[in-house]
Amino acid sequence: MTDLEFEQYITSVIKEYGANYIDEALIDNTPHKFSREFKRKMNILMGKRNEKIRITPKRLLIAITAALLAVFILAMSVSAVREAFINFFMNIFDTHTVVQSVDDTGAPLDFVDKYEIIADMSDFELVDLSEDIFDREYTYENEHCTIYFEQNIKAYYDISVNTEGYEIETVYVNGYECIYVNMYNQNGQIIIWDNGDYVFSILVFNDNGYDFDKDELINIANSVQKVEK
Repeated sequence: MTDLEFEQYITSVIKEYGANYIDEALIDNTPHKFSREFKRKMNILMGKRNEKIRITPKRLLIAITAALLAVFILAMSVSAVREAFINFFMNIFDTHTVVQSVDDTGAPLDFVDKYEIIADMSDFELVDLSEDIFDREYTYENEHCTIYFEQNIKAYYDISVNTEGYEIETVYVNGYECIYVNMYNQNGQIIIWDNGDYVFSILVFNDNGYDFDKDELINIANSVQKVEK
């Protein structure tokens, strides 16, 4: 393939697939600022420290185009290790792992059933509750740590977790096999499981010097139940 042919191929790919992700509204220069909690959670998951993130739609458009180019260039040379693990597909890279639901056939596409943590959380304050078409998220905080509990629509579940230098373990929650990663260098832990209808995750971030016990995290996960609304 000549350089010209390769350039034409990449251009056609961006036109074909990029249209699915790029909205004309992005051309507007209205700045968007991610919330503090969103940035904090992403920094934990991807193994980054405190980092200011500010992006305009125009920069986002450029970033999406660059990402598409990178994906297709990478696909021509290096492939991630794709493995089936419990109820998930995992694309394992050197620095992170992309976790996706294996089978969403028949799973709900909305939150017809809602789940909550039933364990005693009196040592924490519920500081935020949000819901969109993809997930429901509860954020709990105390002076030592923050806990993010999510209920996710299986069809949309796709998350990157920092696994560089960390082991992916198997634990059990309510009889379901789970993914557990202790990101000790980031003071974070995450547990992810699938009950057949939804994907759930609990991410814990604690202060330096404070040890949030793994068994405590599993106990909290075991308390997650469907609630009447």
